[in-house]
Order: sequence, then C-alpha cells, then structure tokens
Amino acid sequence: MTLYRQLLLWMLVVLFLLTSAVFAIQFNTTKNYLIEQQSTELNNVVSSVGFALSPYIKAKDFIAAESVINATFDSGYYSQVKLTLLDSKKEILRQYPQKVDNIPDWFQSIIHIEAMTQTTTLTSGWLQLANLTVISSPIPAYIQLWNATIQLILGFMACLLFGSIVLSLVLNKVLKPLKNIQKSAQEMALNHFTAPLPKPHTRELIDLVNAFNSMNIQLQQHFEQQAQEADTLRIRAYQDPVSGLANRSYLITKLQSWLLSNPNGGIILLKSDAIENSYQQSGYESGDQLVHKLAERLKELSADDVTIARLNQSEFILIAPNASEDDLMETGRSMLYMTSELNSDPLGIAPLQAAIGIVACSATITITALLAHADNALNKARQQVKEPIALLDSNKNKTIPAMGKQQWKTLVDEAIANNLLHFTFQKAIDTNNNIIHKEMFAYITQGQHRFNAGQFLSAIEKLNEGTKFDCYVIDTIFNQLTKQTKSVPIAINITQSSINDTGFIRWLNSKLQSSPQMKKAVLFELPEICFIKNIDNTSLLCEIIHQNGFQFGIDNYGHSFSSLGYLNKLRPSYVKLDFAYTSQLDDQVKTDVLESITRSAHNLAILTIASRVETIEQKEKLTQLKVQGFQGYVTAQLVNGK
Repeated sequence: MTLYRQLLLWMLVVLFLLTSAVFAIQFNTTKNYLIEQQSTELNNVVSSVGFALSPYIKAKDFIAAESVINATFDSGYYSQVKLTLLDSKKEILRQYPQKVDNIPDWFQSIIHIEAMTQTTTLTSGWLQLANLTVISSPIPAYIQLWNATIQLILGFMACLLFGSIVLSLVLNKVLKPLKNIQKSAQEMALNHFTAPLPKPHTRELIDLVNAFNSMNIQLQQHFEQQAQEADTLRIRAYQDPVSGLANRSYLITKLQSWLLSNPNGGIILLKSDAIENSYQQSGYESGDQLVHKLAERLKELSADDVTIARLNQSEFILIAPNASEDDLMETGRSMLYMTSELNSDPLGIAPLQAAIGIVACSATITITALLAHADNALNKARQQVKEPIALLDSNKNKTIPAMGKQQWKTLVDEAIANNLLHFTFQKAIDTNNNIIHKEMFAYITQGQHRFNAGQFLSAIEKLNEGTKFDCYVIDTIFNQLTKQTKSVPIAINITQSSINDTGFIRWLNSKLQSSPQMKKAVLFELPEICFIKNIDNTSLLCEIIHQNGFQFGIDNYGHSFSSLGYLNKLRPSYVKLDFAYTSQLDDQVKTDVLESITRSAHNLAILTIASRVETIEQKEKLTQLKVQGFQGYVTAQLVNGK
C-alpha cells in the first residue's frame, strides 16, 4: 500500500471515530431529551385534566367527564387512560393503538424508551373523588428519535465525504514532492534520467530533494562519461583521427567479413593527388584540412551496408556490398565529383587531380588480390584523361547476369504481387542457450536462382521503394503469427527508405494499434545509419513503436562511428554489434573497445547481441566481455544440441 493511501486511510479512520463519538453523544442527548420531554408533558397533562374533571365527577356528570378525556387524550401521545371512581368503583378506560409503520422494528428493539405511568387522585376540597392513571406512549419519542437519527447519519456522512475529499486533496498536494521523487526513482532504476525536481515548500523534504537531484546528476554524468570513454576507445581503435572515417584496421576487418561470405558488389578506390601534393608542398595542416573537407562529403554516401575508410594519406576506399556495376560506376563518379571540389579551378579547365579504381567482386578472393586489382584499376583510370574512372571485374565467369536497379525493382514487385517472397529465420540466443528471438530474412527464387535480401534491398533503397516491401513483409508475418498459438518473437528489419516515409510511419502506427496481441511476438530492427542521418524520423518511429507497447532493436551497432548518446534517449531493447567489433578477440585494444561499448549498453539495461558467432570458443570469449546474445552458426549448433 502506498504512503498516500496509508495516511489517507488512517486519517479517515480517525475522522470516522471522531464522527462516531460525536454521533453517539448527540444521539444519547437527543434520546434523554425526548424521555425528559415525555415525562414533563405527562405531568402537565395529568395535572390539567385533573382540574378539568373534578367538577364533572363531583356533579356525577360522567358523559361530560368522558368527553373531556376523549378530547384531551386523542393526540396519540398516550397508550392508556383509566379513570376509577372511588365511591362506586366505576371505571372509564381508554386504550390507544401503539403500532407505527415508518419506524423499523430493529430500531425499536435496540433502542428502549419505556412508557411512563402517572397516577393522581382527583379531589374536591378534602373529598377524594377518583383516581386518574395515564400511561404515556413511547411511539412519538421513537418517531422523533428516528428522524433525528436519519438527519444525524446523513449529516455525518456528508461530513465524512467532504472530509475525505479535502483530506485527499491536501495529502495529494503535500505528498506531491514524494510522488515526484518516486517517479524519478523509478526512472532512475531503469537508467532514465529526468530533469531536476523542483524544490518543495516542506522543510523536511527540501534536503531530500536536493540530495536526490544531486545523485541523479552524478549518475547521469557517470553514464555520459562511460559513453564518452566508449566513444574515445572506439575512435582510437577504429577511426582515422583526421578524416573521421574508418581506419585501415577497421577496413581490413570489414573486407575479411565481406570476402568470406560469397561477396557481391565491389570496392571503390579513390586516389587524390591534390591531397598528396598539399601534404608535400604545404605541410600537414593544409593536407589535413583537405582530408577533412573531402571526408565530410564522402560521408554523404554512407549507408547501412556501406563502409568508407581512409586507406593511407591520400587514398580512400568505399566497400559497397551487393552493388551492381552501374551502381559502382555511379558512386565512383559521385566520389570523383566530390574530389574535384578540392581543386582551386574557378574556370573548370584544369585536369582532375584524382582517379577512381573500381573492382567488381562476385567470387571468393583474398584481400591482397582485391587491393592489387584496385591498384590496377586505379592505374588504368589514370590513362582516362576525360574521366579518370576504370572498372575491373575480379571474376569474368559469372553465372548470373548483372541486374540494374529497375530490374531489381521489377523482380521485387513481381514477387510481392505473386506471393513469391519466402522467409528464413536465424535464432539469437542468450548465454544459457535460450532463444531470445528469431531474425527474419527474405529471399526470392526465380528459376534456378535464389536472390537474398542483401542483393536487392540496396537497389530498392536507392529508388526509395522500400516501403512497399516492408508493408508486405509486416502484413505477411503478422498473418502467420495470428495463426500460431505460441511462437518465439520475430525480429523484422525495416528499410531506411521506410523510416523516412511519413506514410509508412502512419500505416505502421495503425497496424500496431489494431494488433495489440502481437506486442510479445514481433520486434522491429532498425539500421544504425538511420539514427545518424535521419534522427528526427527515426525518433518519431521509435516513439510510435514504444507507445503501442512494441519493442525495437538497432542493427550494425557502432558501424557509423557516431556518438552512442542516442541510446539513452531512444532506449532500444537490444543492439546487434557490428561484426568488426567481435571478430578479432585476440587483440587487447579491440577487446577493450568491445567491453566498453557493451558496458555502456548494459548500464542502460540494453541487451547486446553479437552476430556471425561461428564457434563455441568465440561465444565464451564474448560472454566474458559482457555480450549477452549471440547469433550465427553457433546458434543452430547449440540450440539443436540441447
């Protein structure tokens, strides 16, 4: 029971006891008054009737005597009147009915008001004429006492009700600072930090609120400091300090991961002679300025699956998985245009001091060979005077012809129209090998070929056609889960174009409102790049998901080298770590970075999940680094072995 209810209850008990005591006193006072009034009236009426009857009795006029008795005692205040003549023993007896209908029997049985008897002797001088006996009726007293009781009960009930309302309002106002502290403490327990509490007017609570505000600020600063430390370690290990892009170490890690899984897409190698010349001729400060300027423009090409890194002083690499050759050429031209902005050439007639080498990759290849191909493409590009771009294909024996964005879009539209989209699920488990959720992956089959989502999603993303795909997937999954009585939660990936589509956000809000039974069955997974490039729309979508009681997670957590401060504001239920943080667990610097990142999420009660976990040994090492979830080949191995 809350303090407010306890105080209110005890105050009401005290008020009730006081009211009951006043009621009892007032009731007894009224009862005694009515009894006393009954006695007084009986004495008065007996005396007055005695004087009126004496002349008639002396004159032996019994008819007149009866008339006086009937006229005097017809009001119902008396139950019996008896006149006994002393000389002849003749009696005149009158009895009046005592039943009354408007008083409960239980009231008369509980409250005892005795009938009073008054006897007097009528005389004429010294001569005794008759005895007059009058017995009063308690019924009028019962009626008055009952009416008074009803009035007292109604009055005291009104007082109790009014007192309860007043006490409730007063206590609510007095205890408001404590309620604010309670709410803030609940938020603090969930690592949600609120604004400082206002100072109350109660002297005893001022010190408590001041201490609580101080503790709240200190904890908030502690978490912010931990997030900053995680950012600092991450930047030191994986980020180039000048450009803010990924460094060579992070690039090699991403290339290893990409090349091990039947790579599709390609890499783009940019060589800027303007930057190299600036370093040689004007020094590091001038060169760093050009690097920073170019890096800011290159960041505009970033996406969820795109990695941009600085390879060395004047070379930059962009990894574009699942990109077609046309997409690679288009991106290469964009990078070349961004580099041209570094030239001081207002007339636009000077040759470009840059070159672009592109390598399309569709088969297993080593990192050394891939970079060698990129250098060859770069050398070939320098021979192109008009447009220094060259594309090399690392594998000339393709079994599947290249497809453009419009072809991918047509394929996806046909799959949606004909229900040709299929789904596979990959389980995520905790440290005890219990299933956390299943991540859904879509694919399309056409003839003998199978197209995974990674192959066509980048194309429809560039055409901003992800909304139609996401709506179809969500509808299909919801319909499937409706038919199942019990299932593991399913994580549905949302595309970046859908997050930026206000129509999709409204549709999803309506969908979630109409499907409250799916709260525990469905999770939404958002790419981290959306929290960097489209924070407003992403925040709106996250708020709608939270308002409807659903949960969401963040994919590729840590990929974009931005501050992790958005975690405290948006509060995802889990984050999936970028593979670069979990792949090289023997490097102490990188394990320190991973532990710092997971600690920041853990302190905010956010689950951290590592993807592409292949072995039990890798899972055990990640567990020691406070990683709480695992997804990959080891998942099926452990779950099926249970």
